[in-house]
Amino acid sequence: MADITPQKTAVIILDMAKGYGWKPGSFGYEMVAQVRRLKDAAYAAGAQVVHVNSMRRPTDHVSEHSRMMVGSEELEVIPELQPVDKDIIVYKRYLSGFSHNDLDYTLRTMGCETVIVAGASTDNTVLWTCADAHQNRYKVVVVEDCTIVHRENEPPGAKEGALRIIRNVLKGEVLPLAEIKEKYLKPK
Repeated sequence: MADITPQKTAVIILDMAKGYGWKPGSFGYEMVAQVRRLKDAAYAAGAQVVHVNSMRRPTDHVSEHSRMMVGSEELEVIPELQPVDKDIIVYKRYLSGFSHNDLDYTLRTMGCETVIVAGASTDNTVLWTCADAHQNRYKVVVVEDCTIVHRENEPPGAKEGALRIIRNVLKGEVLPLAEIKEKYLKPK
């Protein structure tokens, strides 16, 4: 079993960029403060924070994501999770945080063995990222209260269904932030 040390652990925060509509009063905004606490706990423990956001180019011909265009302000991490000067920012090109980028290379060169995953959307990017992390042989941990299905009209069971797959198929841990801090992110 791998050592559980902050130096071998990365916190991956998914799709918490301006283009996803994270504004006070918006659907799901209450999760932002919880993700901030996760980020602060990672800093205190000495774990690396990696933001992974979608990025599109005009040549992609993917109209539903045209708001996340290269060079736009919408790609920036939301103000509530700033500053990002100690963080790594990676852009994904499709659903998974590992999709067509250097996330795996970045984690491996850091000596990372465990990924702690948070952000949106649980039944989409979080699930696909966890699946790829598992297939790339990382230990997968999801912060249950730092992820959300970021579509207001989704059936209430969508989040739990995705988390069930992460637990049962990917053998990942799904824990609340308090337990994550105790088990993986103890302050130095």
